[in-house]
This record gives sequence, structure tokens and C-alpha cells, in this order.
Amino acid sequence: MKTLILLTLLFVNAFPSAGQPTKDKQQKIQKLKGDLNCVYKPKYSETQRNQFYPFNIADTIKLVSFRYHNHNYPIKKDTLIADSLIEIKSLTKDEVNVLTDILYNNFYKQNPNYGELTQCYFPRNAILFFDKSGKLKEYILICFHCNRHEESSDSVVFGSECTQKIEKLRQFFVSTGLKFGTDNNINIYEGESDEYDVVAPPINN
Repeated sequence: MKTLILLTLLFVNAFPSAGQPTKDKQQKIQKLKGDLNCVYKPKYSETQRNQFYPFNIADTIKLVSFRYHNHNYPIKKDTLIADSLIEIKSLTKDEVNVLTDILYNNFYKQNPNYGELTQCYFPRNAILFFDKSGKLKEYILICFHCNRHEESSDSVVFGSECTQKIEKLRQFFVSTGLKFGTDNNINIYEGESDEYDVVAPPINN
């Protein structure tokens, strides 16, 4: 699995004036600074964490798993194709507390001026946020294998992108009983097809 390093503020004066550029106008690569690793700090209380969107509008929060099929997910905007889900877990208040603690009390060890992004994305799990009427309001898609996630809107607060956060979420999913999609040793599950439409062989138990 390859990782791309994304640099912020890479170039200064990227478009010099016509003619031979001066030394000050030459492209300059900024030195990488910071530490992407997670450090836990109990900065936000349970009450404060529950005020982050979309926890502040959610009446019910569920964890789900599903097969990956060429970016065809069972979650589309506010619509959920329930019969395509493999596992569904409604979170208790205590479990929501653990989830928000992972999301909002894990920080960069040192704020970086760069980030990392893996070149794969096969989400099989999600966190779903429902309002009091049972309508799906927001969600977070997660690919544990590729260490990536995707929010349903820019309003969803995920917190710091520190390196170990997805692994902490994976362990949380496992602790609630979800198995599908949480084993990083399985690249493709029975009944799935990858981006090249290659059908996976059955897994022998």
C-alpha cells in the first residue's frame, strides 16, 4: 500500500516574472515540520464532545458494515439500503462516549505542515447519524484497510487526522461486535469485486 505525502505551502512565488528569476523568486520547498502521530489529551468533556456536529443533532448512531462494490455504497445522501448491510450496531450512550473520545481527544503529537493519503480506498464500514424521525442525516465512510475516511458533508467534524486514529476506530468497531471489514489481513471478501471487477473467491473458514 503506497502513501502519498501531501505538502501544504510547498511553493513560494511559483510564478516568477519574465526573464531570469532572482534567487528570492525561485521555487522553494518548505521543510517538513510536525509529527502526524496521535497523542491522547482529555481536552473535551463528554458534554463538550456531544456538541460537535453531527453528534449534536443525532438521536441514534449506528455502526454498519457492507461489501465493497466499485464505489457503489448502500449509503446515498439520506438513503440507506438496509438489505445491503451485513452488520448493524446501534450504539449505547456509553459507546457513543467512547467514540467521541476517540474522535475529539486524539491530536497530532506536533501540528504538521503536511499530511498523508493512501492510494487505495475500499470502504466497508460506516458511522451513521439519524435524527429523531429516523432519517439519516450524516455519515462517515471508513476504509480500515487503507486508513482512509470520507464524510457525507463538510459540516461533519472528524477531528485531527493523526495517524493512529483510524486504527483506534477499528478497534472500537471490533469491541462492539462488528467483524466484517475490520480485519486488515483480508484484502477482498467473498462476493465483492474490486475496481477491476475481479470477483473474489470464497474464503475458507
